[in-house]
Amino acid sequence: MKLIYSLAFLFGADNWKIDPTPVELMDSVKELSKEKSLILDLGCGDGHDCLTLARAGWQVVGVDFVPVAIRKARAAARRAGVSRRADFRVGDVSRLGNLGLPAVDFAYDIGCFHLLNAEQARGYVNGLADVVKSGGMFLLKAFTPRRQGNKTVGYTPEEIERVFSPGFRLEKSSDHSYWRFPAGWYWLRRQ
Repeated sequence: MKLIYSLAFLFGADNWKIDPTPVELMDSVKELSKEKSLILDLGCGDGHDCLTLARAGWQVVGVDFVPVAIRKARAAARRAGVSRRADFRVGDVSRLGNLGLPAVDFAYDIGCFHLLNAEQARGYVNGLADVVKSGGMFLLKAFTPRRQGNKTVGYTPEEIERVFSPGFRLEKSSDHSYWRFPAGWYWLRRQ
């Protein structure tokens, strides 16, 4: 998977991005203090959404396992003049504890979690629970179940609720999908 995404970012074949940044994300961060809040993007790719948030005044950290994507994100942050508000790190989202991340008020994932295997998903959820402050919010955009190659990817709302408990409580969901594949949005509150 890493090779596929590395090649995609290298050759600009990253047509999975939602542009402009989804309203679900922008509406969800409106109440966060721009001076005091820290936002985490899991699977940030080239930092498109992080840059939108940084330009609007928030502090953001983006994590992705593809070094070329992170290099592009850092370069874009420099060009946009938001390097002081946008920190990008190469890392595995299923091993967040290895990244030395600070506690965050809000985290989001627009299309990464649904591609993880069961073991990676457990590591992701545990690491996320460690980094999101109590009472903080996690916004997830994930495929609903569908076949991809020889496996099924995606989650039902009930599965999302089960996988993320007891660390998170599902507050609401939406089936609004920007992609050609059915997907859902999930707002989960850190317990």
